[in-house]
Amino acid sequence: MIIGIAGTLGAGKGTVVEYLKSKGFVHYSTSGMFKAILESQNHVANRESYTWLGDAFRTLGPAGPIAIQYAIAKENTNNVIIESIHDVPEAEFLQSKGASILGLDVSLEVRYERISTRGSEKDNVSFEQFKKIAVHEEEGGGKHNIRDAISQADHTIMNDGTIEELHLKVEQWLQTL
Repeated sequence: MIIGIAGTLGAGKGTVVEYLKSKGFVHYSTSGMFKAILESQNHVANRESYTWLGDAFRTLGPAGPIAIQYAIAKENTNNVIIESIHDVPEAEFLQSKGASILGLDVSLEVRYERISTRGSEKDNVSFEQFKKIAVHEEEGGGKHNIRDAISQADHTIMNDGTIEELHLKVEQWLQTL
């Protein structure tokens, strides 16, 4: 089984990934791939450089970095998670390969609170900077539109509760697959 995850910044994609990994899924991350590339070239791994690199990969084809992650993952016989889908062509590409897309969302304020506590170098931004990045990534400010990718999802979870509630929602969705 292949699951693609599309979600707004700080909506809980990493939490869902960790839960699915505990269920035996193997994780393929575009952020992980980008971080390795940036660090190997002595670039700072921040949100701006991730966006630049993602846009560069999309010049190779509409599914860009997701297609690369899929090519690596398809050799795996286990259940696979591919994270994170940033636009409709990426979602459509994975769906054409039989993947189920899970969308995640929650309010901007909750998402900022969450990213502020995780200590990632790419999330060390003010609320105003976060809001600007969110609008850019979520509403088509660049080559991606996370909101439209979420609209392509086979199922969407509003992650406005506890981690345990999120796990329950994911488990209930998994039972429908």
